[in-house]
Amino acid sequence: MQNNKSDLDDGNLDFVDQNDTKISDSFSLFHTKEEDVLDSDPEVILEPIHSESYDLSYTCLLIPRFPAHQLKGDLVEYLSQWLQQICISYGWRLEFTTVNPEYFQWGVRVNPSVAPSQFMHTIRNETSKFILSNFGRIAQENLSNDFWAPGHLVVLGIRPHPNEMIVQYIRLMRRQQGLYTL
Repeated sequence: MQNNKSDLDDGNLDFVDQNDTKISDSFSLFHTKEEDVLDSDPEVILEPIHSESYDLSYTCLLIPRFPAHQLKGDLVEYLSQWLQQICISYGWRLEFTTVNPEYFQWGVRVNPSVAPSQFMHTIRNETSKFILSNFGRIAQENLSNDFWAPGHLVVLGIRPHPNEMIVQYIRLMRRQQGLYTL
């Protein structure tokens, strides 16, 4: 077999005849001259890869199941702490939280393998457990195991939702619950 140099060869490859290889040799049919590759182009800058560059960012919103269950007082402080604990436990990165009397909004970065429905299910279940076990009055009034109204608002990106979007979402959820007619 002949050693042919391809038009694509830049001189950094040594071609090896397949008939001359032994079983102990590498399976590669060519060898790279490492010193030539390292010094080949001084303008090439290699940058470290950070895992967060592959994460997806979401801005999320939940509202209490009952409009009378306002997010106020100790609940505001605990909610942010609990969410931080949940995110650390699951390897997610919490970017921000906003606790308003009518809604809970946050930004989170997650691995692309984690579906929004998966992290929302986890967050709503875990925060509901915390709230219902630590705030007895709410637990007495809410007979379900879920503090939050059905549904959630999740938007790709890390910017807080516009106020008008939040108002429309709350109105839609309350209408679906049969609490508002318009």
